[in-house]
Amino acid sequence: MEECYKLDFARFVAFFRAISDETRQRILLLLEERERCVSELVEEFDLSQPTISRHLAVLKNAGLVKSRREGQNVYYSLNEEWLRCCCADFFCCFSCCAPFFKKKEES
Repeated sequence: MEECYKLDFARFVAFFRAISDETRQRILLLLEERERCVSELVEEFDLSQPTISRHLAVLKNAGLVKSRREGQNVYYSLNEEWLRCCCADFFCCFSCCAPFFKKKEES
């Protein structure tokens, strides 16, 4: 079995807690398409702005989304590198999954 790149169980717990909610999963899928502001997400989900903001805070605290401010709006985007690394680091620990998550060899 391949050695895991980095066993950071606190990071894995935050990651899996963040993606355990269906609304947050759907937010991640929308952010994969393009960055969005909170008001766009509110329209997509027909949820209140504070509810969407709480979901985004969970995702951001887990490292799964990034934000940038433009005027009064905050835009969120998927943190693809973090998502990829967290999945690879966790699933490479399992021999049945390791072939799908091989690390790029460093030069």
